[in-house]
Amino acid sequence: MFVPESIMQPMDTNKTYPELFLKAVNHVLKIEGGYVDDPNDAGGETNYGISKRQYPHLNIRLLTLDDAIALYFRDYWQAYGCGDLPPVIGCFLFDSVVNHRPKTAIKFLQCAYRVEVDGVIGDETLGAIRRFANNEDYLTNKLTLSLAYRADFYHDLAVENPSQERFIMGWMRRLFVLQQFINTEVTHGAD
Repeated sequence: MFVPESIMQPMDTNKTYPELFLKAVNHVLKIEGGYVDDPNDAGGETNYGISKRQYPHLNIRLLTLDDAIALYFRDYWQAYGCGDLPPVIGCFLFDSVVNHRPKTAIKFLQCAYRVEVDGVIGDETLGAIRRFANNEDYLTNKLTLSLAYRADFYHDLAVENPSQERFIMGWMRRLFVLQQFINTEVTHGAD
């Protein structure tokens, strides 16, 4: 697994990140890449997947890798409790929150778990996720359903806004690569 040295030891802090977060953020960074400002991309200006829309006060072009990792940890991984969920679900949620609005990302899980779809991780959602947290087959099923809901969401985006059709193959590839990552790096702990 490729992990940039700066991910393992951020230059600007003495913070040590959890191993699962490092795997998840490394995966996201490979997908997101560096600076992008495609006028046809509804996501807008991003760097390492961090969007100007989400952080209007930042100079996105000058964002460092260390800063992006720190933001991902604080504002995504910790804020949505990804590390407190079963690893398979936590990594799915992390990638989803990065790629979508948080409420949308949470709704994918809520649909898969058949709980109230309100975009908030409350007691009902947490209870459903934790109920079978140690059942690998059950988690695989819920991951597959969550990925399917996400694929439907991408399809609907392209149908509603034909200018986004050009991104559909990349979005679907993202889902395939996410499932591959979870199957090899998270479920089976391969390095």
